Amino acid sequence: MTIISALKSSVNYPLGENNVEPLLITRGLDPQGEFTTEIGTSKEYRLAYADTLRYVVTMVNLSQGGSVTMPNASVLAGTANAIYKEFGEPLIGDKGNDISTLTDGSSEW
Repeated sequence: MTIISALKSSVNYPLGENNVEPLLITRGLDPQGEFTTEIGTSKEYRLAYADTLRYVVTMVNLSQGGSVTMPNASVLAGTANAIYKEFGEPLIGDKGNDISTLTDGSSEW
């Protein structure tokens, strides 16, 4: 299994490779590389996973065949923020789990 396939399946939201690939590359991972236990537990992969959750929460495109309710978005943001906090990365929203402070990123897609 490739790293990009593993990430897409772990998020369980209909995302195209073009949505996920830049997130992996930004974190220094080869999207077509082989997914291993070492990769799956690495800082880079875990942060790419958090980045992907952030993407889903902030840029939901209903034409992709999926939707995220506000309670689900809070859970996704909370999961991403837990990872970001562990590695000292900026949190989603001004107050971490409070997704009411998110900005509209729809112009990105």
